[in-house]
This record gives sequence, structure tokens and C-alpha cells, in this order.
Amino acid sequence: MRRRQKEEEHDNTDRWLISYADFITLMFTFFAALYALSSMDTAKMEKFSGSLRQSFKIIEQPIPLYEEKNKAIVEDVQKVIKGAEGVSVRSEPRGVVVTFSDAALFASGSAEIKPEAFGVLEKMSKFVNTMPKRITIEGHTDNVPVSGGKYSSNWELSTGRAASILHFFIAKGLDPNRFSIAGYAEYRPVAVNDTEEGRKKNRRVELVIGQ
Repeated sequence: MRRRQKEEEHDNTDRWLISYADFITLMFTFFAALYALSSMDTAKMEKFSGSLRQSFKIIEQPIPLYEEKNKAIVEDVQKVIKGAEGVSVRSEPRGVVVTFSDAALFASGSAEIKPEAFGVLEKMSKFVNTMPKRITIEGHTDNVPVSGGKYSSNWELSTGRAASILHFFIAKGLDPNRFSIAGYAEYRPVAVNDTEEGRKKNRRVELVIGQ
């Protein structure tokens, strides 16, 4: 009995070696991981981080609520303006914005609608008539001063163009109470006025379908 008891005691005293070995293994793994991190290629790490950000983009940059609300209207407008030159649509917090370049609607310095623009405007009037939302028509110009003609400044020209679109819609039977107009001249640009391309983008009429 004494011999067996001594053997068991001897076995128990050796068990600390197992825990010690586990500890050494964990420490080796820890320092190996530290070394790997310290010698990792920075470019590869940045690429990996970028991939992670891209994967979780929907979480970091959730789709704005107005985008969801405006989505159906934007798609419907795209069908209405399909094939029309110089007309586009986008979604904004204030509503759906249909943009007409000035060349698509008017001659230079004029607020009289071109006959070739009647088609797309008539389609828009029918579409707008199907929804009970308020509509704002905004006129915009570039910063080139008006010279000669009916209008003395870009204020009058931008407001006159917005009013022309309003009168067109009213003539098609739309309710005037749903509309408002504004002329902003060159003071709400979407591009710089230093280049012809920028000035071309700024000369526009915007139809804002409210929320």
C-alpha cells in the first residue's frame, strides 16, 4: 500500500509539467503573432482594410431615407423623359428634381419655349397631373450678364423662364395652386462659371416635385 501511495504522489508532482508546457506553447504563439504583425506588408494591410470597409459599406453608409421615398418617382420620370435631349432626374432631400438644360427649352437670352420642347413638357405635365404633390419651378442662369433683348438681368431671365414653364402646365389643365416659381439668376450654380462647360451646366430650369 505504501509503495502504491508513493507512486501516485510521484505522478501528481509531475503534472505541473503539462501546465508549464501549455504555457510555453501559448507564449510562443503570442510572440509569433506579434512578429507577424510587426513585419506585415503595410500596402497589403491597407488593401485588406479597404476590402473590409467595402464589404460593410452598407452599414457604414446607409441609404438615406429620402432615396427610398423618391425611388419610385425617379424611375417613373426616367421613363417619361427617356430619349429627351438635355433632361435628367435625380433624388434630393427636398424631393425629385427634373433638370432641363436651357438649350433643351429656350434660345439664348430668351424665355420663349422652343416648339421642339413641347413633346417632353407635355409628357411631364401628364405625369405631374397624376400625383398630388406640390411643384416648384426654378430658373437658373450662368454669370454672363444679359446684353440687350427683353430682359435687363439674369434675375428677370431666370424668373421669366420658370414662368413660361408654369404657363405651359396651366394651359394643359394643371391646378395653379400646386405650383410656385423662383428665379435664382447665377446665384445657385451647380458648377464653376469659369469654363463654358460649367456655364452650360448652370443654365437650367429645375422642376422640383416635393416630398
